[in-house]
Amino acid sequence: MKFQNASVCVNQSVMVNLRKSLNRLPHLIAFEAASRKLNFTRAAEELGVSRVSVSRQIAELEESLGVRLFNREHRRLSLTQAGRALEAEVNPALHQIADALKSVAGAAKGTRLSVTTTSAFATYWLMPRLVDFSNRFPRIELDLVVADRMLDLAAEGINVAVRYSATEPREGRVRPLLQEKVFPVVSPRYAARTELTQASDLLQEHLLHLSGIYRPGARWPSWFRSNGLEPPPEGSGVVVNTYINMLQAAIAGQGVGLAGNPLVDPYLADGSLIRVPGCKEVVRDHYYLMDMTRDREDAQIFCDWIMDQAINGT
Repeated sequence: MKFQNASVCVNQSVMVNLRKSLNRLPHLIAFEAASRKLNFTRAAEELGVSRVSVSRQIAELEESLGVRLFNREHRRLSLTQAGRALEAEVNPALHQIADALKSVAGAAKGTRLSVTTTSAFATYWLMPRLVDFSNRFPRIELDLVVADRMLDLAAEGINVAVRYSATEPREGRVRPLLQEKVFPVVSPRYAARTELTQASDLLQEHLLHLSGIYRPGARWPSWFRSNGLEPPPEGSGVVVNTYINMLQAAIAGQGVGLAGNPLVDPYLADGSLIRVPGCKEVVRDHYYLMDMTRDREDAQIFCDWIMDQAINGT
C-alpha cells in the first residue's frame, strides 16, 4: 500500500486549476482594456492590436465562461451584470500583477533612466545626439523605449517622455521642447515635371502621401489648402504608412515629400533633400518633454541636456 502526501496532492490540484484558469490571461487583458474604454476600437489602439482581435478575444472569453460580459448596442458598449462582477475582481488583480512585475523589473534595472519617444523622433533627432550625452554623462545609463503607440507611462515605468501633441500633456512636469513646421522637400535626384518654383507646380508632381495614424496637418490636402490650392487626389503619387518610409522615399528621388523640422534638418544640411522654393511652411504641433519622476537627479540632467540641444540647435 502506498501513502501519498495530502499537501502534495492539494498543491498539484491547485496548479492544474491555476493553469486551466489562466490560459485565458490574454483574453482577460483584452477584457480589462475594453471594460475601461467601453470601446473595442480604443481598447485595441491601447493594446497595439486590431479591433477584430479584441472582439474575438472577448467573444472567446464569454463562450468559455458561458455568460455575456458586454451589451453590444448601436455605437455603444456597456457591461452586463456578469461583466461588472468580473471587472471588480479581475481588473484590480491584473493591476496588482503589473505593479509586482514593474517593482521587480525596477529593482533589476537599478538606476537606469528609461526614455520613450516615437521612432521618427528617435531616428532623426535624438539618437544622433546621444553620443554627446554619453560622453558628457557616462555614469547615466539610458533605456530608450521607441514606440509609435501612446504608452501608459506609469504602467510601463517610463521616467522621461518626448511626445508630439496638439495640446500640452497633463502628466508629469511638462516643457515645450520643439515646434514642427512642415514644408515640401525633394531630392536633387528627383526628375521634376515642372520648374518647381512655386506651390502650384506641386499639383503636377509625384507626391508622397502619408496614411494611417497621422493627423490631417501632416498630409498634403491640409498643406495645399493652407497655400490656397485645391489638393490633388492621393492617386497622384505613392502612399506610405510611416514618416520614416516617406523620408527615405523622398531621399531616393521617388517623389516630393511633406516633411517637417527638426526631423528633416540633417538631410537639408547634408544636401540629401532640399526645400521646394516658393512654398509656404505650415506651423504644426509641439514636441513636449515630460519628466515623470519625483526630483530624480539623472532625469533632471537628461531633461536639461535635451532642452539645451533643442534651444541651441546643436
